[in-house]
Amino acid sequence: MLWITLILLMDQISKTFVERYLTRPVFLIPGYLWLTYTRNTGVAFGMFSKSPWITWVILAVTVGIAMIPYTLRVKRLTKIGLEMIVAGSLGNNFVDRIRLGYVVDFINLKFFPAVFNLADVFITIGGFLVIISLLRGEKDGIQGQQK
Repeated sequence: MLWITLILLMDQISKTFVERYLTRPVFLIPGYLWLTYTRNTGVAFGMFSKSPWITWVILAVTVGIAMIPYTLRVKRLTKIGLEMIVAGSLGNNFVDRIRLGYVVDFINLKFFPAVFNLADVFITIGGFLVIISLLRGEKDGIQGQQK
């Protein structure tokens, strides 16, 4: 729960800052990394922007992922990864979409085809943590039952 709270706060603070103060692109590493305020009405590269049902599908998946650590015994790394995914999904798909009707994106990399935000970063990191947990031998990310 701590990760979810911290990530949601960082995500929403960064988006509020971007909406209030980022009036033009800011180059952090010229030619490679800059901040650009964009409104994303879709999901994943702007897909499904005309689909009102997508929010409910994402909600169902997010609730399902959020319940895993409470219904199955998972290792710490898996739990942290799942919390990062849930926090990012909540920040993008519910706080932004319900409050604003779009997702605030602002991180722009030369070598990446889309603008994204901190929630997207944490969803990606969370996914990698779950994969690492699985590769480290945590069968299905679930801790073996003690007898």
